[in-house]
Amino acid sequence: MKTLSATCLCGSIRIEIPDEFEYMGYCHCSECRKFSGSDSASVGGLDSSKVKIKTGNENITYYHKTEETDLAFCSICGSSLFTRKKRGGKHNIRLGILNDTPTQKPSFHIFTGSKAKWENICDSLPQLEEKPSNK
Repeated sequence: MKTLSATCLCGSIRIEIPDEFEYMGYCHCSECRKFSGSDSASVGGLDSSKVKIKTGNENITYYHKTEETDLAFCSICGSSLFTRKKRGGKHNIRLGILNDTPTQKPSFHIFTGSKAKWENICDSLPQLEEKPSNK
């Protein structure tokens, strides 16, 4: 099994994950747009137990968004790192922090019903108005 490395912009946080995402896609909800600073957030989901913080754990700041969701970012450079889903036991890794190329590619768009009005999705991936129950 291939291991993927990921880092924040300043390099103080180093994460390792197996190259076995359960899903990869683009989220267009307003909250992901704000947290990523982009028109959508590309994420890959996997079990939280598979996410290994190798260095910089003390530099990860968590924003407690809801009872279910914590957002993680680097307290030094501000890089958006991942979303931790507590009840589901999943981490949604921001694909932009990966230093390596994963085997998979994003395969869907979610929350397209609330995407930015100026955004035009130009690929042929499935577009879901909301979020499927398993993401």
